[in-house]
Amino acid sequence: VYKSSSPNYTTSFPLEYEEGSQLMIYVDVYACKGSGIMSDSSPELKWIGRVNYNVQDILDGNPSQTKARSLPKGGTIYAQIEREFSGDNNLTLRLRAHSLVFTNSRLRNSLAATTTLGKPSTYFELARPSKSSSSSWIVVYRSNSIRESTTPMWDKATIDLNSISSDEILRISVKKEEKKKCKEIGSFETTIQCMTESCQIDEHMRSSFVLQPTSTRGPRGRQSNKKTGQITVVSAYMQRRDEVLNEIRQKSQKLILDHYLSSGENNPLREISTSNSIFSDYVDAGLDIGLCVAIDFTSSNGDPQKPGTLHFIRDGMSNDYIDAIESIGNAVEKYSKSKDFPVWGFGAKFPSDVSPELAVEELPVRHIFQCGEAESAIGTQGIVDAYRYVFELGFHMSGPTVMLPVINAAAFRADKIHKDPSKQLKYTVLLILTDGVVNDLDSTKKFISNCRHLPLSFVVVGIGRADFTEMNEWNEQQPDLRGRFTFVEFRDLQFDPAALSKKALERLPEDVVDYFTCK
Repeated sequence: VYKSSSPNYTTSFPLEYEEGSQLMIYVDVYACKGSGIMSDSSPELKWIGRVNYNVQDILDGNPSQTKARSLPKGGTIYAQIEREFSGDNNLTLRLRAHSLVFTNSRLRNSLAATTTLGKPSTYFELARPSKSSSSSWIVVYRSNSIRESTTPMWDKATIDLNSISSDEILRISVKKEEKKKCKEIGSFETTIQCMTESCQIDEHMRSSFVLQPTSTRGPRGRQSNKKTGQITVVSAYMQRRDEVLNEIRQKSQKLILDHYLSSGENNPLREISTSNSIFSDYVDAGLDIGLCVAIDFTSSNGDPQKPGTLHFIRDGMSNDYIDAIESIGNAVEKYSKSKDFPVWGFGAKFPSDVSPELAVEELPVRHIFQCGEAESAIGTQGIVDAYRYVFELGFHMSGPTVMLPVINAAAFRADKIHKDPSKQLKYTVLLILTDGVVNDLDSTKKFISNCRHLPLSFVVVGIGRADFTEMNEWNEQQPDLRGRFTFVEFRDLQFDPAALSKKALERLPEDVVDYFTCK
């Protein structure tokens, strides 16, 4: 936030929270020196302090759903948590301003109309009412800054309607940047419907929204006659999120096509008779396949200190988990350029740093946690090392077996790749190793089936001798129901590593082609 001692941050962070559990949030606050925060240059950051919040404290028995925490050297950080709106749409919005009044000085305004003197940079903020307080607003979007213009047209904004409700009143404020702080020029209130309906009229005939300074607003919403500018809605429309993703994918594919047309190289998007030939073309073009690994640490694996249990490792030797990792990891690694693989565990409890006196029974189950000292492991051996590192920690195997959090984490990474045109030939495989019945299987199936728009395949390896009937039945379903999912039982091929990796990855070429050709 540019030059403000009382900033309103616009970024919302989605959290997976289980009612009644303990989830801590740690917030580090930094001051940005120089102009880097509003420009392309990198800002110099100075750490101000840290505060922490317990999600349960904010949500449970707290009508305002807001918590204040003081910084050690002065200042207060307010955290507000609200349950997410249920929406599947995005609002695409573009605004243009006219006749902005920057100051009460007539001379300065007349100069601003004819010269660059007196023309500060401007941006707009979109806010919604707080659900916990009728008098406060929550900023959900802040635009780019337009330099020295009384008629700025800001870049197109894409706003997730999980952040706002489609039928509520919104406030749009236009602000100017000054040397020491930002000041509001004026604001107006409207709805999504009003903005979208205004765009159905010819642009030269459509009416504008009048900006008025907040300080001049009368009681009960009455406004004075003072005007500080006008806003025209250039475009405003709602799109389903999958339509937006398809547009991004098509643009990404066009970039690939343009590259090969201009370079004269073979085009990996051309139609070729067999899927294997198409996949090999992608490989030749520079296909980069990443790997995420998730490992089951639930109590059904048995005590890792006891021989015969699934996680038992004797004198540095291997076990079924390590054999599966090495077999499949070595195969995928050949297609990876960075060999930078995140490794997660799920289904365990760890002692609480915040409340070390808690008994094991009171500790929350971690359905996703980092394995290894680093955020990512380097290569297949790094994955194995990260797995071994977990046993050096004081953790407790628990349950139930819930895979959705690790799947969400992999989907988030794949979505970032999907939206970044510079990563147009990247793909990801999530390898999950589990020993038993999955408790959230129905929701897992639904989520994976809905991930076909992402560059992501799911490979689940069943370890041990549990009943994997449901997994095998899912694996045999048609692709439109199954999604990009493959299941294989380790014990069927445990003495043939090559056959195991081949079986686990047999659908990968088809999945890659399916994604890049939008089938």
